[in-house]
Amino acid sequence: MIFIDEITRIVFGYVYDSLGTNNAINAVQRATKDFSELGITIKRLRNDNAPEFTTTNWSNKKAYKVKERPFTAFLSRNGVIHETTPIRSPQSNGKIERFHQHYTKLFYVKDKKLNQNELQHLLNQYYYYYNFQRCHSALQNKSPFQKLQELIY
Repeated sequence: MIFIDEITRIVFGYVYDSLGTNNAINAVQRATKDFSELGITIKRLRNDNAPEFTTTNWSNKKAYKVKERPFTAFLSRNGVIHETTPIRSPQSNGKIERFHQHYTKLFYVKDKKLNQNELQHLLNQYYYYYNFQRCHSALQNKSPFQKLQELIY
């Protein structure tokens, strides 16, 4: 799971062996800690409509029922606003989609399957580069960390 700050573009991500609500909650806990170490508070979280995140129960064909799922309840208890992207609209999550384009090219390894720890290690190296060294045109050719420092000071 990958988290990107909308203002600074700082990114953190965590590799799990499976998708699920418990892993999603754990990822938010880890992201909250990592972002807070930089002085960033997660106030709003936007994600796709995967089952571990969704709040809508479509089993009733006449009308849907909004049912608070464990993931949404966790966010609510922690004061985080939960948003989901509109179905079939990747442009609503443009920053993270663009980020995916950058790193998927880097980690394509033909005929070699990386285990969870190897992949996390490679991603951590890339996150460091992306957050502290890579200049972004959208940030006036500053790194995300430089942008964060500019906002703080």
